[in-house]
Amino acid sequence: MELKLQKPREKWFFLIALPVAVAIEWAFARSLDWTAYPRSEWVALFDLCVFMPAIYLAAFRSELTPKARMLRTLGVAGIGLFASRWIVPEPNQFIIGELSALRNVTMIGVLAFEGWIFWKVIGAVYRRGADAKTLEREFAIPELIARLMVLEAKFWKAVWAFLRRK
Repeated sequence: MELKLQKPREKWFFLIALPVAVAIEWAFARSLDWTAYPRSEWVALFDLCVFMPAIYLAAFRSELTPKARMLRTLGVAGIGLFASRWIVPEPNQFIIGELSALRNVTMIGVLAFEGWIFWKVIGAVYRRGADAKTLEREFAIPELIARLMVLEAKFWKAVWAFLRRK
């Protein structure tokens, strides 16, 4: 799975469309009389956590693999939840408060997944005969970073060998 944005159109989504949607929701929240409409948080939640991920999913359905598309769509929804929590005033966060627990559980899952990926990458870097091309191909690591990782692994192996001799 490649972590960098694959198409210029995808960059425009994250650099223009998503920030514009958040700005519009922020303007909506600042202009709304929250005392008259106390449960209007659903507007921001729908727009940022349902509508924007659906737009992303529709726009990039043919350009990404299903796994990458779903992970990024969930990421867009997470960004929407984070922005909604920032946009909607604290006393009016009824649903957002409930979704925060879900977000915390999801973050634990994401951190466990990232830890597993980290362990796999470190294992690949420190195995005997590791080379930058293999890392680049298997983990979609940029070539320069892969070379630096292999060099660092060789350095630490040499340090460990030196310390064990003494």
